[in-house]
Amino acid sequence: MSEKNPGALLSEHLGLVEAPVDRVRAVVLNVPTGELSGPDAPVVLGPGRTVTVSGGPTTFTADAGTPIVIDVDREAGWVQAHGEWWWCVRLQVEPHPDGALVRRSAYNRATGAAGRLVPYTVGRGHRRQGHAALLGLLDDLGSRLGCDTRLLPE
Repeated sequence: MSEKNPGALLSEHLGLVEAPVDRVRAVVLNVPTGELSGPDAPVVLGPGRTVTVSGGPTTFTADAGTPIVIDVDREAGWVQAHGEWWWCVRLQVEPHPDGALVRRSAYNRATGAAGRLVPYTVGRGHRRQGHAALLGLLDDLGSRLGCDTRLLPE
């Protein structure tokens, strides 16, 4: 799958960050390198991880117990992480009249028979987990940027 088409969409959740889009992108699209943990780790990987990141400036390799590839398209405003054989999570930051729209999308990268089974096997619960992950990201962005955030209807 290409960066433009990471696979079949499993779930998508939207949130609003009441801060300028460039400030939100500076946090969300930041992929530092080295051994990182807590707030220093790339936000696309989620909280509570210790990870070693190398590479750049647009494609990175991360090791968090399993290999993960992180791609960034700063011009388009997205960062995505994909690993194992089936998953990809993309965070897209877009302009919104009230600040920045944050779109969290989960994709099924598997193809063939395995790809058809993912939503019923390893992909189960992705909608619920994606909702919780976006809520956590919005809380984190609100704290880092000193602004209000909210979940938007899907």
